[in-house]
Amino acid sequence: MARNRVPLSTRPVDEASGATMPSSVVKAMQVPFDLEVTAYLSSVQYGPGELYLQGVIFNDREQRFEDGASIRTSIIMAAQEIHGFFVVRTLSSLYVVCDWAGDAAREISKAKH
Repeated sequence: MARNRVPLSTRPVDEASGATMPSSVVKAMQVPFDLEVTAYLSSVQYGPGELYLQGVIFNDREQRFEDGASIRTSIIMAAQEIHGFFVVRTLSSLYVVCDWAGDAAREISKAKH
């Protein structure tokens, strides 16, 4: 007797999302920054020497990265706090830091940048 196999999912492949967007990213995307934001970063931490950021990217305007991809930014040129979010300008991009990987990172960032 042959068994009929049931597919693991009945949802079409194109409807499946790659990564769940964190609530901090959703909240940041609703803020009118009045700047041309390149992307939003989550679970952010500084690289060695605080020269760049590492984190998980969402809503990349340039479509270089898929939502949920881990990235490392280019060198930080400037940073400021806008509407309670840390906004970082690198060589060619503007990122909004939605949340940090560690609590101490935000205090350090205020002192250094």
